[in-house]
Amino acid sequence: MKKLIRFPLESGGQVVVEVEEEPQESGERVPVARFRLEPEQAMGTLEEALEKVFPAIKAVTGKLQGLDLKPDEVEINFGIKLSTSMGAVIAAAGAEANFDITLHWYSQNRPDN
Repeated sequence: MKKLIRFPLESGGQVVVEVEEEPQESGERVPVARFRLEPEQAMGTLEEALEKVFPAIKAVTGKLQGLDLKPDEVEINFGIKLSTSMGAVIAAAGAEANFDITLHWYSQNRPDN
């Protein structure tokens, strides 16, 4: 089910995001049309929430910078989930979190196939 979360911004103002609510425990009754119109207040700012995922991003980019054959372009895709209590977490695909990493070589550094 979807719900709205209001995240304040450090520079002032706020942003409201729509998130997928965690599934209820089995056996609990949940109203069919339960979409909250009034946003819940997040426990911190959007910037504070995003700070939680930066160490993972830095770890991945740090390892890629250590490659012997430097790519001309690096593309990293991952999802971020926002929640009122946890802030931001790297979104999982199934039971595992994942990063999609694509490396490109366009110049003389192009690896031989």
